[in-house]
Amino acid sequence: MVPLEVTIRDFIEEALATAWDNLNKATIGLTIEQLAWRPSPQANSIGYTLWHIGRVEDNFIQRFITRVDEVWAAGGWQERFGYETRGIGTGFTVEETGQVPVASIDTLWGYLNEVRGRTLGYMKELDWAALTDKPRADRFPEWSIQTILRQLIAHSIQHLGEINYIRGLMGLEGALG
Repeated sequence: MVPLEVTIRDFIEEALATAWDNLNKATIGLTIEQLAWRPSPQANSIGYTLWHIGRVEDNFIQRFITRVDEVWAAGGWQERFGYETRGIGTGFTVEETGQVPVASIDTLWGYLNEVRGRTLGYMKELDWAALTDKPRADRFPEWSIQTILRQLIAHSIQHLGEINYIRGLMGLEGALG
């Protein structure tokens, strides 16, 4: 019989990988203009949404769980994007959203892939008995490691739908299936 922790690990890793692959399919090859296009002044662009996905995962794994420097700062990505912030995009005003520079698809995916590499490294080291641990119980008592990993999967898939919707509004074909 396969140990339950192997099944859980496989499920989480496959869910993260599938979401990542679909995000890649939906965005690779987009021009700067397509990445920056916003359906309305209050809406987010695909480039901003990709940046936000990376920032959330970077923040959750590095800062929140493992308490190490985020890839964003430690890896020099702030400089490459020309945008210094500890923010992750959640709760940004329309004005703050507009201040996030839209980087090339190669720069965006360079950051995203470095973040994902760190996430997968963390997953390989994760003691699966620790899934119910709450790494920041002082500030976020309801957030266990399991909750965070589930949120990362849901977050990526939610924004994948948003990205495909924006593709449709630009007259591009959907990128799934």
